[in-house]
Amino acid sequence: MSSTYLTDIDMRMIERLLAEVREPGACRDFDRETAAGRFLIDNFQRKRTTEVDLRGLLAARIKVLESLARGISRWDDEGGAPGKLPRTEAQRRIDNDTDGARRRAKETYSRNRLV
Repeated sequence: MSSTYLTDIDMRMIERLLAEVREPGACRDFDRETAAGRFLIDNFQRKRTTEVDLRGLLAARIKVLESLARGISRWDDEGGAPGKLPRTEAQRRIDNDTDGARRRAKETYSRNRLV
């Protein structure tokens, strides 16, 4: 029976690989590190156990993650979805009468109007 548990040697190899791609400084991107760690463990469990193979796979994965992050950042800088103006709650309330409050208020007003 084969085991999917990681040994101490395996964990040290994964930590070495993560240290190579870790951002220097105090403000690290923990989401990126977590994604990279999970990626390494997943590939290790798929029997890709050589450090050279994992290093190459991790480098390709980091490029994809950075590309996605740049795309999301650019999308956020442009204001989200193109062609749509940001709407305020006041505007939304004026043009959206899904609960019928405005219609009921108009009916009550017309019923109680003095002639």
